[in-house]
Amino acid sequence: MVVIFIMGLVLAIGYPNMRRAWMRARMMSQVGVLKQAVGMARATSLKRGRGVAVRILDSDAQQEGGVVVAWVDINGDGVLDAPAEDVIGRWTVKSRLVLEPDPGMGLFKLGASNRGVLFLPNGTARVTETGSAGVGRGAVLLSDRVNQVRLTIMGGTGTVVAEMWNPDGNSWSKELRYWRY
Repeated sequence: MVVIFIMGLVLAIGYPNMRRAWMRARMMSQVGVLKQAVGMARATSLKRGRGVAVRILDSDAQQEGGVVVAWVDINGDGVLDAPAEDVIGRWTVKSRLVLEPDPGMGLFKLGASNRGVLFLPNGTARVTETGSAGVGRGAVLLSDRVNQVRLTIMGGTGTVVAEMWNPDGNSWSKELRYWRY
């Protein structure tokens, strides 16, 4: 009886903490996946001396889960022309997470409706809605419906900056510590 009581106590204390750790880990692993996709695309554009496109969003609307795709964009139009253009990577976004465009920093339009980044052969990128090369920044929001992380991609360097929404301060913060459960 004492053993069952101790096990119940451990579970009662441990389960909420485990759930929180699981939520943070799931979200931050997806932040890492998106950073990896952008970094690999930029490195490939520099290595091959060709443009590389990364499709992050399928449209201008929010989407649950999805697949981020990067390919060598030979003609620079932001459209995957298979089989002529090589896909260099596919990264799955978990279905319980939501990707959506940042209304203040829309990503570059790839083709008809896709949104993402187009890296040029010199490593600079077209990340903004205007398509200006090497300047500006575009962003995508990643959410588990409670917590929100913004990934901002810089046009000149291709650097990805992660910021978390601070609901108390009504602002974005580079400190990823404002988790809500």
